[in-house]
Amino acid sequence: MRRTGFALAIFLLAMPAAAQTPVTWGAIADNGQGYYGIIAGMGTREAAEITALSECGSGCAVRLTAPERCVAYVHSPNGQASGYGAAATRQQAEQSAWNECSARVPSNSCELKGARCFE
Repeated sequence: MRRTGFALAIFLLAMPAAAQTPVTWGAIADNGQGYYGIIAGMGTREAAEITALSECGSGCAVRLTAPERCVAYVHSPNGQASGYGAAATRQQAEQSAWNECSARVPSNSCELKGARCFE
């Protein structure tokens, strides 16, 4: 039995670092009128949502929560559309948010409001 435990310990130590990386959460909250909160790198879903809501203020709602490194928020100045993205990289998160916003309003009317990544 001791050898099995020792072999298991060696196996776990030899696992790639990516397999041991803890999950981090990101979240975005907004009120549809220009106020928003965006956070990345939280340890739990609940912590990410609470932090995004506290950054945004009253009247806000959580729009996106994801177990990703990066999150992005895009909004149309005419207030008719927003886009939210989450991905492994900032560029991917921003592109996802742009795509969502641009699908609802004329091209080039969406603006990046915020993006964060956990480093």
